[in-house]
Amino acid sequence: MPGSNFYPLPLKNLYKLATSMREPDVSSIMSLLKVSKRRAEQYEKTLNWILGRVKDAKSMDEFFERVAEALLNEYKLDKAFALLMDRSIPLSPSSLSSAIKGNGININDTEAKAIISWLKEGGFLKERRVPILALSLEERVLEDIRSKGSLTYSSLRKVYGDSARRIIFSLWKKGLVNVPSFEKYRKLLESIDDIDKIPGNVSGKIFSKWQDRISGEVYSELVIPLRERISARWH
Repeated sequence: MPGSNFYPLPLKNLYKLATSMREPDVSSIMSLLKVSKRRAEQYEKTLNWILGRVKDAKSMDEFFERVAEALLNEYKLDKAFALLMDRSIPLSPSSLSSAIKGNGININDTEAKAIISWLKEGGFLKERRVPILALSLEERVLEDIRSKGSLTYSSLRKVYGDSARRIIFSLWKKGLVNVPSFEKYRKLLESIDDIDKIPGNVSGKIFSKWQDRISGEVYSELVIPLRERISARWH
């Protein structure tokens, strides 16, 4: 199962596996935890990662503490959380992974989600709500995305209507959000201002052609796929 080294699974279950099996395998995990094969494979991979760093924990509390210490050292969490706090950035898998990557460490959002989950489960992570003043519509959309880490375009459209399309485009041009489907057409999109009247013969899944009835000219408008996930950028 490529991609993630570990997954956001309950530490108490991982401790149970570590203390009840000498060499946990997928079949044994499925039987003990009553989980699917796919989830058992995630447990196996996650447990192997942990046991490569945590050995001979004498209690669940000690297991939790040593996992937290391993994460702190390997991912330089003190620096990552200091950055988030200094910039009043809401904690989410995407913001944490971005902060960790800023220290030159490879991590993905799934692993970041696991780190947050484990630190909370062990009681090592406390959060405070930071008040954010968002006066403009664009600021409100940005803060919605930042507070969750990422949101689908459909969810933003339900709240903000078609204005969401223009706002997302503006935020993307400013480098404040990631819109994956835009990247293929970055050079073109960075050169336009009116997303409803894009000149020239352009094609792609994010463009919809229309014809001006008076001039006969053909233009394209920018269309964001409803399932597109818009994520916050922090650097």
